[in-house]
Amino acid sequence: MKVTVLGTGGWGLTLGQVVYENKNEMTFWTNSQAEVDLLSTEHQYKDKLPGVIFPADFKYTTDMPKALDDCDMVLIVVPSQFMGGVAKNLGSWTPKKGKEPVVVCATKGILEGTNQLMSEVLLENVPWLTEDKMVAFSGPSHAEEVSRHVLTAIVAACVNEESAKLVQKAMSCSYLRVYTSTDIVGVELCGSVKNVIAIASGVLYGIGAGDNTRAALLTRGQAEMCRLGKALGAKPETFAGLAGMGDLIVTCLSQHSRNRYVGEHIGKGETLDQVLAGMKMIAEGVPTCRSTRALAQKLGVEMPIVEAVYAMLFENKKVADVIKEMWGRELKAENW
Repeated sequence: MKVTVLGTGGWGLTLGQVVYENKNEMTFWTNSQAEVDLLSTEHQYKDKLPGVIFPADFKYTTDMPKALDDCDMVLIVVPSQFMGGVAKNLGSWTPKKGKEPVVVCATKGILEGTNQLMSEVLLENVPWLTEDKMVAFSGPSHAEEVSRHVLTAIVAACVNEESAKLVQKAMSCSYLRVYTSTDIVGVELCGSVKNVIAIASGVLYGIGAGDNTRAALLTRGQAEMCRLGKALGAKPETFAGLAGMGDLIVTCLSQHSRNRYVGEHIGKGETLDQVLAGMKMIAEGVPTCRSTRALAQKLGVEMPIVEAVYAMLFENKKVADVIKEMWGRELKAENW
């Protein structure tokens, strides 16, 4: 099978490595010629995955139609804020009739402005793509660990179970176990909103909060995700699975989590601009916080943790004041 990866960040390269090890032909697209030159000569990306060497026969190009030519699967791993442009470029390419590839989206986020999930952005902008070939790929997985063959489980979701099974077969290996789901909305929503909750978790690390507090945050964070999912027609059980609680745990607690990193430095008193200026990679929870809040307000869904993160990131509210407000909210039953 010929697979094209759109995006040469750490996760894109890692997933490409997985597919390659399963005896598939790989081509990578990036809009940066500097990245093409770097990866083609050094076969590694020290800034993103230091010490990980990728196969010398990986192909890299800035020519998207060339990368997509005759491919069987497109794996999209670009930052969510760039998905609109990438989707339009993908939509301008026309595959051979009857040879439309399965599209696998490993990008996590909700597009600012339109509040769309990534699959919705793709389906809107790619004329030849249909729901039965649109797969979301999400779960508790850091590139830093998967690239070093740390045992990991993840979910491939599509309304068409056969497409999900195709991805499951292509991407399962001795260290990556892929489960299938038909709840693409739930899986995508989990992968997006957990990044916002992870920023809140980082704040708790920054102020030196205890395990009790983090446990409460993860549990109530899952409740917020589940409420938003219910409003969008997702299945409640998805939020208790790998894409939901599994990804929430790893993103909130892991030292590899960029979103936890942002929150931790906010908790220590830095401004958002100061934190982002010191980062080489993108923390998806920052833009996703704005879009999640907008979506929740549109749907009338109560999400106090998301509101608290928004207040700290974009309204410059003091962490202590936000926590005091959260803890002083009206007492109620534990409703999900």
